[in-house]
Amino acid sequence: MVSEPYGGRLINRVLAGRERERRLSDAKEMISIEVDRGAILDAEKIATGAYSPLEGFMSSTDYYNVVRNETLENGLPWTIPIILAPREEHDAGITGELRDGDEVALYYLGEPFAILHVEERFRFDKRELAEKVFRTVDVRHPNVKELFNMGGILLAGGVDLIQRVDHVLSRYELTPLETRRIFSEMRWEKIAAYQTRNPPHMAHEYIQRCTLEMVDGILIHPVTELKEDDFPPQATVEGYEFLIKNFYPKNRAVLATLSIQMRYAGSRAAIFLAIVRKNYGCTHFVVGRDIAGVGDYYEPYEAHEAMKGLDIGIEPIFFRESFYCKRCRGIVSERTCGHTGDDHVRISMSEVRHIISSGKEPPPQTVRPEIARILKRHLGTAEDPQRST
Repeated sequence: MVSEPYGGRLINRVLAGRERERRLSDAKEMISIEVDRGAILDAEKIATGAYSPLEGFMSSTDYYNVVRNETLENGLPWTIPIILAPREEHDAGITGELRDGDEVALYYLGEPFAILHVEERFRFDKRELAEKVFRTVDVRHPNVKELFNMGGILLAGGVDLIQRVDHVLSRYELTPLETRRIFSEMRWEKIAAYQTRNPPHMAHEYIQRCTLEMVDGILIHPVTELKEDDFPPQATVEGYEFLIKNFYPKNRAVLATLSIQMRYAGSRAAIFLAIVRKNYGCTHFVVGRDIAGVGDYYEPYEAHEAMKGLDIGIEPIFFRESFYCKRCRGIVSERTCGHTGDDHVRISMSEVRHIISSGKEPPPQTVRPEIARILKRHLGTAEDPQRST
């Protein structure tokens, strides 16, 4: 009863067995391109089906349709371009040495991870992409800064994955096939995806508990590739492990990581993240305040408006901002509390990080003390027990 994959078919281009060994040997003789972590993670997600129905990096036709019209060439809604733009030092080789139809080994940190079947090479307008997708050309925006550091030529074509990317949270990195199997074994029919890039605070917990009233189970699915001033993903995973183990009903929550580069693009990113979770088998998607925003580039509830009239096969669950009310003595929202702003304590993980980094304790009304201790340890502000004895 899990959600049908986006576009109707779950893509699987992960090589295994003898075929993998053969292609790994072939890759060492191919033209090779060293790519960055974001690109190799995208290649992995294409191959494992997380980006279904994509089977490779986007062609010019798909790319321009996504950037300008928010759809693939076939009309299916899609909002974030999935592209491969090797850095400038590779451009001369790409324009002169490569031919359409060639196979290219994609290397990361000196090892071959994927094979790209080159179908097309084309130049793209970085400024247009920044203005249309991220709605700014300000290089203080983390994605825009990275965009302007990319090469000027895009490579399009199908991707075969030779090996998975390894990192410190690999045991949490489930594929869409694996999450779908888990949901089926648990006999969940209604599965909500909870997108996050932060450790849990009390307002997050409130929203998740409300969601669990409506569905059979929840996939807590933090993105791990973030901007520099976000909490480290290890802190997020450890915080959620504690919360799920000690406070949520057994077999009602699954924790897995989504190792992709976070796209901070307001409503466009929210739609993209919902599509990805549909491929993981989810039937519902939690949409909170400023779900994929950064700074002041996007309106806090623009994703609500964008998703209300859009049918992508996954049902959004909308939540307004939650906060602690001194008079209600609990976490509430503007829909459930009639008191004024003077009674409200708003909860921000940026503020929590600032408090912890200053060596202070965040109020227990905003973050559970046990989770605050986890965050202090990961930020290096926890007191050394030997020094205190």
